[in-house]
Amino acid sequence: MLIAKWMNIARRRDGFTLIETIVTVGILAVIAAFVIPTVVQKVGAGDPVKAQNDLNSVRTAMETFATDSKAGFPHQISSLTSKPVAALSKLIDSSAMTLNQIAAWSGPYLGATISTALGDSLATGYSAYIMNFLDRYDITNNIPEHNAAGAINATFSTTNTLFAGVQVHGLTPNQARALNALVDGAGDPNQVDGSNTTGRFRFAIPVAGVVVAFYLAAPITQ
Repeated sequence: MLIAKWMNIARRRDGFTLIETIVTVGILAVIAAFVIPTVVQKVGAGDPVKAQNDLNSVRTAMETFATDSKAGFPHQISSLTSKPVAALSKLIDSSAMTLNQIAAWSGPYLGATISTALGDSLATGYSAYIMNFLDRYDITNNIPEHNAAGAINATFSTTNTLFAGVQVHGLTPNQARALNALVDGAGDPNQVDGSNTTGRFRFAIPVAGVVVAFYLAAPITQ
């Protein structure tokens, strides 16, 4: 008799009742409403940090390359990831690397895989990318040496203060502002669209809304 009664109770407790299920789902929904936005926010917050860290890594690699080769900065990021080939290797001023400079290479200076194609790039935060091609940047005229078509900009001057510039593509205006605030501080004037005149991270927002950004990695000794 006792066994039969216990079995009846056990059968009645198999699974959840409708009320229990509704309450459980409601509790999970409340928890999700608090947890999911926080997780998404934290994931998004990591994007500018990753981009900044990647840019800093490129800068450090460029400086180490210059110290080893005693020749200045490379023309491409690929020269930081694999030993330059004599016939292809150039410095950022477009002069060819000598055999002695190539022999002094003791990298890789950057833990990445990138080809020697100028159009190749390194992925970074925000699904943005750092272009393989490195360029000189005239900070007096706020302009890189080359335009989008590869021609030399008319107002670029080698007599002004120059920096080795790293091009960053694929950022939205708000993403560029967030990265700018992290690199140069929230009070940097570059937070205003089109200023593009101060700090290490400079960007302009044309009418089309496509951000053109440069990270001034290191000053060039002339």
